[in-house]
Amino acid sequence: METHEIKNKLNEYQREIVQYSQMQTFSRNLYEKNYYQSLIQNSTDNLAAELEEIFVTAAYVQENRTENIREVQSEETEEPENQQRVFTLSELAAFDGSQGKPAYVAVNGRVYDVSGKAAWAGGTHFAGLRAGNDLSGQFASCHRGMEGILEQLPVVGVMAAPEE
Repeated sequence: METHEIKNKLNEYQREIVQYSQMQTFSRNLYEKNYYQSLIQNSTDNLAAELEEIFVTAAYVQENRTENIREVQSEETEEPENQQRVFTLSELAAFDGSQGKPAYVAVNGRVYDVSGKAAWAGGTHFAGLRAGNDLSGQFASCHRGMEGILEQLPVVGVMAAPEE
């Protein structure tokens, strides 16, 4: 429903309720007063129901807009794995989280951005682990069976095959 339609609807209810209120005020008969009171109550209930429907619809539209924006942003920022940046160990080392740089870690051939995780503040993690390194072995020994942790992190690339 458009904004002007909502305003018109509200004005209609307002006029109706004011008219019933005036009729109730000037009525001398108790039954008429009760009748106008019930009309006021019905109008108020109908108004509340319509407003609820408008708000629910607006929330649904907003939620879908937000979801569509996320999908577009996701499509723009996510690269297929075969087109992701390929990191060597020396390139990965530059992303150690120091001096405002992003903090990246490699685990099982994938490079993850841990910059937004409080546990990686300043590029360091528990037990002296540092961003900018391949931590596959440490992850396996510390987080065995908890691969879901990695699914929460943005993937920023893959590791280059080790040079022989």
